[in-house]
Amino acid sequence: MFENDIIKAYALLNIERKIVGVKLIKNKQEFDSYDVINLINPLSYCVAVKSASLGHRIKFDKLTSGCGGSTRALGLEKPADDFLDGTAPYRLGLFKDENVAKRAALETGNILSNTYGVLVQPVEFFSSNDKPDVVIAIGKPRELMRIIQGYTYNKGISKQFSMSGNQGVCVEATAYPLIHNTVNMSLLCSGTRFLAEWAEDEGAVGIPMSLFSEVIEGIYNTVNAVEMDKRKSEISEELTLNNIECMEMEYGKTYYTEYEKEKREKRKNEKH
Repeated sequence: MFENDIIKAYALLNIERKIVGVKLIKNKQEFDSYDVINLINPLSYCVAVKSASLGHRIKFDKLTSGCGGSTRALGLEKPADDFLDGTAPYRLGLFKDENVAKRAALETGNILSNTYGVLVQPVEFFSSNDKPDVVIAIGKPRELMRIIQGYTYNKGISKQFSMSGNQGVCVEATAYPLIHNTVNMSLLCSGTRFLAEWAEDEGAVGIPMSLFSEVIEGIYNTVNAVEMDKRKSEISEELTLNNIECMEMEYGKTYYTEYEKEKREKRKNEKH
């Protein structure tokens, strides 16, 4: 159940921010139906995500999308010719030459289409009847690792990670996961670090809605293998408090502490 997955996500991940849900809206009627902050002045998408991670609910359309890169990536407008041929990205100083810039623009396959507006809010404001398209978690590397472990538990090793250090929130954490139906990690980008003022030790993981439940299940099922006793206790308390069934915690061991015990025992036996 979607609502239970959200409760589990907050219990399982030791993150300070709200987990963000993003929905790409295809028509004005649906856009108008959401009673959330409707931007009057343009705002960058990544700043909207930052705001949602602090608890706010925001929607915007092409006119109030304040960043050309995210406006293009989220499908609010079609990419211009000078983007596709590499001249515009090259002018930014991010690529060796126009050929590399063009290749980056064409190879990523990270541009959505036919979007009327974008809804960005904490994931708990969505429901089973109205789910986001993408879920974004922003946090420190250790907790992003847990998300990847959750994915790996069910799906195995992903060979689809795509990172360039550019367009970190709009492409790497939003468009790419949705288009390719996979989790994707982002180290963010210089633009969003300037505009949204993320902490230096923060990154992001985008999860398409189609995989959200599996990823949370994977994080849940790896708790005993990877979490130390303090976190196991905190997770157990949080799940119980929210009337969510909790697995039996195996205190005093993890896969890596058991491995170390085995090595010590082996060395001890070899000495005798």
